[in-house]
Amino acid sequence: MIRALVVDDEEPARDRLRGMLQGVEELEVIAEAEDGDDALAKIESYRPDLVFLDIQMPGRSGMEVAAALTPPRPRIVFCTAFDQYAIEAFDHYAVDYLLKPLNRDRLTRALDRVRRSIDDQERHRRDVADASATQARLLPQSTPSGSGLDLHGVCRAARGVGGDYYDFFPVGAGRIGMALGDVSGKGLFAGLLVAGLQARVQSLAPRHGAEVSRLAEELNDVMHVTTDANRYATLFYGVYDEQARRLTWFNAAHTPPLLFRASTGAVEPLATTGTAIGLLSGARYRSRSLDLMSGDILLAFSDGLPESWRADEEEFGEARLRELVARNAGLTAVKLVGRVLAEVDAFRGDRPLRDDLTVVVAKVS
Repeated sequence: MIRALVVDDEEPARDRLRGMLQGVEELEVIAEAEDGDDALAKIESYRPDLVFLDIQMPGRSGMEVAAALTPPRPRIVFCTAFDQYAIEAFDHYAVDYLLKPLNRDRLTRALDRVRRSIDDQERHRRDVADASATQARLLPQSTPSGSGLDLHGVCRAARGVGGDYYDFFPVGAGRIGMALGDVSGKGLFAGLLVAGLQARVQSLAPRHGAEVSRLAEELNDVMHVTTDANRYATLFYGVYDEQARRLTWFNAAHTPPLLFRASTGAVEPLATTGTAIGLLSGARYRSRSLDLMSGDILLAFSDGLPESWRADEEEFGEARLRELVARNAGLTAVKLVGRVLAEVDAFRGDRPLRDDLTVVVAKVS
């Protein structure tokens, strides 16, 4: 059912249009508005799928109403006696532009356009939902046993399908690989790129074992050849050796993970050791190694976490994140990830995510 709002400052014009719409299959006029301010209030209140919008009205014009709308916008069909606004109308996402007096055949064609627009949107919504479900299945469904680590991660996409990912997988006896990546861009194309990156890491990592810098260089060369120049990925990857309790890692321009030392309370950022994957041909990467102890916590995250913002545009920031983890260091990985996300959500309030958000906790047993 298409839910429509009729906006016109002249009651006879509203009555005529309502009469023409009566009996139209799968369409219901849910409200009327007599000026621009009334229209904005009713769009906010009723959330119609379609607005028939006059242009010349007292106070705020129809064009000003259309310009004030933010996504998700209703579909707009302008209904006016003036033809000079047609080009501007389509700049404001109009589906159609009808001249008064309205013609029934012309109105029917406009409604056909609206239906096609809605059908296209529904198909896109289903595609995004399917892609989102597929992407979720690519994330670890369980953690490898016998790694000596308590592991957990969560990935949230800002647009249904995201460009972040995390992964845990064995890379030999007593060794586990941990990855957290973020490809440039958002949406379906970013989701396709990140799936390719994840597959390459999984296939190449066992070959390189703890020689993680060689893995980084091979990933970089492959991605540079197969993607556009403006497509790249930041990536943190480490191999944890349970027997030696040693983490060997590289950081390809990713937001530095934080290592919380249980014995001293110190926090060590794992800084960048090379450029983003796929950005520069022949790039070289350094690896680093750290000896870990029981209770040490590695917190890896994408930049969407510290950059989460609230209504006053203040960001959550790394300082809050450090304090949060230090205060909750006794929790399991699952509970610590949950606490981080709960505090970020409380900080954001009703602000939507402006970037994908991923957080991973690895706690040494």
